[in-house]
Amino acid sequence: MKKLLIVIVIALAVAAGIYFYKGGSATVAAKDNSVLAYVPADTVLFTGSVTPISFEEAMAMSHKLGLDPSTFVDMQDDAFELGPDSPDAARIGLGLYAKYMQSFADKTTVKTLGITEAPNAAFYMVGALPVMRLELDGTDTFAKLIEQIETEQNVKADVKNMDGVEFREYAFSKDTSVPYSLVISSHDNQAVVTVNTPLADDKDIKVALNKPAESIADTGRLTTMMSEHGYMGHSLFFIDNLAIMKGVTNPQANSFGVMLDELLIANGAQGALADMQTPACASEFTALTANWPTMSGGYTEFSANEANFKFMLEGANADLLKSLQGLRGHLSENLNNDDYVMSFGLGFDMDQMVPVITDVWQRLTETPYECPPLAEMQAGLKQQNPMMLGMMTGMVAGIKGIGFGVVEMDMAGLEQASSNPMAVADSMQMIVTVSAQKPKDLLMTLSSFAPQFAQMDIKDGGDAVSLQDQMGMPASIALRGHDLVMLVGTDALSQLPSIKSNKDISSNGLFSMSMNFGKYMELITSVMNDMETDSQMAEDQKAMFEKLKEVDGTIKGTLDITDEGVVSETSFKAK
Repeated sequence: MKKLLIVIVIALAVAAGIYFYKGGSATVAAKDNSVLAYVPADTVLFTGSVTPISFEEAMAMSHKLGLDPSTFVDMQDDAFELGPDSPDAARIGLGLYAKYMQSFADKTTVKTLGITEAPNAAFYMVGALPVMRLELDGTDTFAKLIEQIETEQNVKADVKNMDGVEFREYAFSKDTSVPYSLVISSHDNQAVVTVNTPLADDKDIKVALNKPAESIADTGRLTTMMSEHGYMGHSLFFIDNLAIMKGVTNPQANSFGVMLDELLIANGAQGALADMQTPACASEFTALTANWPTMSGGYTEFSANEANFKFMLEGANADLLKSLQGLRGHLSENLNNDDYVMSFGLGFDMDQMVPVITDVWQRLTETPYECPPLAEMQAGLKQQNPMMLGMMTGMVAGIKGIGFGVVEMDMAGLEQASSNPMAVADSMQMIVTVSAQKPKDLLMTLSSFAPQFAQMDIKDGGDAVSLQDQMGMPASIALRGHDLVMLVGTDALSQLPSIKSNKDISSNGLFSMSMNFGKYMELITSVMNDMETDSQMAEDQKAMFEKLKEVDGTIKGTLDITDEGVVSETSFKAK
């Protein structure tokens, strides 16, 4: 596995290409999707599409992300080196991966795998059993490909039939006492990959290979999710936290709980969850989870050069959400500069920190729990006094957010920092912002530790004041509205004219990040080129990063608490 890093980067780029390109029509109903017809209505996990997208179009965005198959395919030829005693399941998985990567490099993926031009796939749970399902192109190409891999990997499948559906099994271990196996089947113009378990009568395989009594397409769950959260019809995702908790605490609550209980019994772990399955625990754990019933995600915006993915922990307790929103601070626009190598912002209203934490603490400690694990947790919380945080936050009262940005950086110069501290100032430009209701008051607070700060004459909109004496390197500080701005680096003052006056200190989020992908990868490339190594892996990584630094685009991310819940958004914008 010596080239695992390269494989991961390739996989991420491929996945990003598939998910970053919109195709199909948003008006297509879920009930018209043949794959969704096999996904049970009560699945606790799902990722897939209502409207599949073209593979060719998906790869167009992969190229924008720096993925060139001709560059990367030769780097993963020995990424996974299996020994002679490797189990059959691993060999089949490796063989399928190799076929996919080669077809990807040859731009023949659709033809080689026997899938449709717009790959229609879903990963989901049937009870507690994971299933991957993929629509085929109407030929026997996929079935023949699996047989070819068996021959090349010297693997003999255990071919079985369940209710007229043929499937092939491959052991996960050479030890026959391990009763799990990989299952691959092609039936009804669809390929299925799942796992066989020790449950009697192949009852798990039966439900995985056949259509459920009610599918997710019948419920309208996906289209409702799209409507409520603004998701597009492809690359949808959800985890049903509430259903999982119900199944764990009450095995008869749903199919997930039933199968989980059966698997525990089959593996000799009967009663492993008994401490969570009392009536009190079932009720109290479910009530807590009901505050955050679902995690979900999907694309909310897309154009030829831009995409935005939204991931959220959905909140159902409006009062709790309103309280948590008090934590939201201010993320300064002075860090929102696409030309910076990277920037990070942290928004916390320090004046609201204690009240919010106290409110959550009271919610968790006021109502006594009868469930032993929760009662133990509650007893521990009662020994803590959140008001003690007031002593810690008093020193930073009034602060609404902080930010850090790297404007420019020369890695070669930074390597000299240990012998020449000034090399840091010569090799990089940084900007640090502190957003506060009364930023000048922060200087007075600092003066109790460093009296020289009390003597600084900083005027809003005025010139920057040098901090050379305090920091021992070129640095200065300026006031721009509610932002105290510190500029570090020999040439950092050149950024001052572009710093805006922050007149609005309103709460706008918890976290933000921005990265100029090309500039960032150029730094990584510089580090790789300075590495003194003869390893082929290092050389391959260098080639990979050389290619990635050609990507001309910006990646941005945010984290916030809204009326919907805890929301994270990530975007890529190609220039």
